[in-house]
Amino acid sequence: MDIKYRNFNESDSKFIKSLMYELGYSVSEKELISNIHEILYRGGAIFIAEVDSRVVGCVCSVIDARVAEGIYGELVSLVVSEKFRGSGVGKGLVRIGEKWIAERAKKIRVRANSIRSEAHVFYENLGYKETKSQKIFIKNV
Repeated sequence: MDIKYRNFNESDSKFIKSLMYELGYSVSEKELISNIHEILYRGGAIFIAEVDSRVVGCVCSVIDARVAEGIYGELVSLVVSEKFRGSGVGKGLVRIGEKWIAERAKKIRVRANSIRSEAHVFYENLGYKETKSQKIFIKNV
């Protein structure tokens, strides 16, 4: 299987929408495009994995700064189409995202929902160590 990795382009939005849906995130294409534009505007990057010219995965790389923790690169929104999980697509996306971050930060963080035990094993196998668990609180304003 030949996997091609590249930067995001506008025509990828509908495919990313489908990938997010596979993970249980229902987001309109309009909202998704707005989110993508904001990630890029803030200096982040989005990478795409293709097999036979078909989008099968994506990952975002962003930079985050915290008062106590300092500057981190963060891999977010990593998703691989279910049919291609376990084929190396996700590992390749992580590597390209890590490379982008390594040019901008010294530490990389990933977050995985507590119910995604397969993702926990995936990241541990790539050398990531669990450092803490927390609850997330959201308030709409």
